[in-house]
Amino acid sequence: MREAVQQVIDGVLNPLLQNDASSIELLDVTEEEVVVRVTGRAAFGVGAEFVRTGVIEPALRKVVGNECAIHIKKTIPTAKRRA
Repeated sequence: MREAVQQVIDGVLNPLLQNDASSIELLDVTEEEVVVRVTGRAAFGVGAEFVRTGVIEPALRKVVGNECAIHIKKTIPTAKRRA
């Protein structure tokens, strides 16, 4: 199942999210849950909740089904320090 989830992330989700200055990374896969981390606008942007519930979750559900829990962690962006 890990390979199938990674294929969806690499082939579908990351190309879509990169157009919006975002990315998604697979952290863990078990029979009971999938854990991913999103960065960029998909984590904290105006439409972030829609992206997570309307794009990421449905794409992952096609691979893992409805019985598997999907956890989406958000990475807090770090500010660049001034010299």
